[in-house]
Amino acid sequence: MKSILLSSLLILITTAVSAQIKQLTLEETAAKRWSEMHVDRIAADADGTGITTSDIRRQVDPIIGQIRASTKSDAEFDKAVATVADETLNSIAERLLVIAEFRTSTARLPSSYIDADIEETIRRDFNGDRNRFVASLRAAGTTPLAHRKFIEDRIIFDYMVSQIRRAALDVNPGKILEYYEKNKADFARKEEVKIRQITITQSAAEKPEETAARAAAIADALRHPEKIAATLERFKVPGKPIAGTPTFADVAARVSTDDFASKGGDTGWRTLDDLNEIVTATLKTLKAGEISDPLKFEVGSTPLYVIVSPDANRPKGFADVNDSDVMAAIENKVRQINMNIAVKNWLDELRAKHHVEAKLR
Repeated sequence: MKSILLSSLLILITTAVSAQIKQLTLEETAAKRWSEMHVDRIAADADGTGITTSDIRRQVDPIIGQIRASTKSDAEFDKAVATVADETLNSIAERLLVIAEFRTSTARLPSSYIDADIEETIRRDFNGDRNRFVASLRAAGTTPLAHRKFIEDRIIFDYMVSQIRRAALDVNPGKILEYYEKNKADFARKEEVKIRQITITQSAAEKPEETAARAAAIADALRHPEKIAATLERFKVPGKPIAGTPTFADVAARVSTDDFASKGGDTGWRTLDDLNEIVTATLKTLKAGEISDPLKFEVGSTPLYVIVSPDANRPKGFADVNDSDVMAAIENKVRQINMNIAVKNWLDELRAKHHVEAKLR
């Protein structure tokens, strides 16, 4: 079986009459060079289905301006377009081979799948108006029948690729450890701290000194949980009474005004060196579970106060491979690598099994 010879066969797509192009704007030059091509030709044949230069142009057209803007000369532009066109032809050929493989099997795609996809498009994009949908197809130079074929091919392609990827989803502990050892440098980390915080901002009815007093009272109550209920009542904090001994998280959820309030003030693990220097200096004086004094910050002319409490510390070094977050991250990476390899090997097999022939020489 022949492989696709792309670098040379796409000369017709990227060759333009450079000498005839005057000093135009970058956008005008890009448009002119891309339009000055040979008439539509068959670029390749994938298992009996022709791939035309117009098929390639349709996908490359939208990014021609971007390519022109990122290149500094005509030669560089031509090379960049050739590369993109090369990749596009490969992609189209691979897609056709996948669909051909499905059609040679005993599997059949139920028409209801295609109907449901089209109906969803009409409902979502055209407010249920089928006439508007058909009109949009005509405006795009296609027909309902051709669009239906496009949807069918897309569903088949997605299904076939998903089957191959699914087979690569299983990742055993040995693979995780192997990836970790080979890429250990990626898991180096600086000293980290897991922080909870409460942010207290001045309300419209408060004076600055009243906000400061409220922040100090809340910090004191956090150090003496038996005072929390009375402190919340004193400052008319809404909500049902807290059952049991109130925690930092309970208070944060009630009084904090930042984005971490709903998480009980939990900001997660943070690199100590990346934090505000005032916060960093304060955290270095605290043990796990201890409560800071309110730290004052100015936002414009309005003060706000932040109370922080470290939950845990991690020294500088390498992330533990047994840490759930690290393990999950590695598992995702290994899965992606496995899926990419599986799809590549499968496509190589399809190229060997089906007939692919370059037409332009």
